[in-house]
Amino acid sequence: MVTALLILSGVSNAFTTTKSPIFSIRHQITSTWMSTPSEQQASDVPANLVNQQAFITAIDVLKKDMGMEIIPDDQRPMYAIGKLECSLPLELVSGIRFADCETLTLISQIKQSVVDETGMQSLDTIVAIRSGGEGGYEGDVNGKPIAETAQCYTDAINHAVQNGLKGIELELNRLVPLMPSTDDAE
Repeated sequence: MVTALLILSGVSNAFTTTKSPIFSIRHQITSTWMSTPSEQQASDVPANLVNQQAFITAIDVLKKDMGMEIIPDDQRPMYAIGKLECSLPLELVSGIRFADCETLTLISQIKQSVVDETGMQSLDTIVAIRSGGEGGYEGDVNGKPIAETAQCYTDAINHAVQNGLKGIELELNRLVPLMPSTDDAE
């Protein structure tokens, strides 16, 4: 089962998320919180959300490494942080590649079969990894370097295999650009 929470709010109907076929079809979206990077303080961030400026910086690092154009600061849209929870079957765990992007570990590559099963995307960041539910394995990788993220990922997979489970649970964050709504907000 795939669930998602898009962290928005402020002025309702003032902004909408960009359209993503997988995200809009397979995921429920709930509006609760948003801030700009300059407003975001560690104490203001809801549980298990990464720092927005660290997220933007990490994406810029990965884009630069890949030779892609980086959006200039004066042309950046407003962003929200989306939170996604999904089950990843053990047969698909090798379909994800991580990248160390200075401020965060991002998913740099992902097989289409993993996208189809989970809704995950490149540029998402994993914040928690679980196996076995209550009393099972749980690893907090929010903002952790690639070595710690990879170790927790491996530990969760090993726990699932040793306990005869079919998969692991991932909690991710996604940076979502916002666009002005075409609806008249009143």
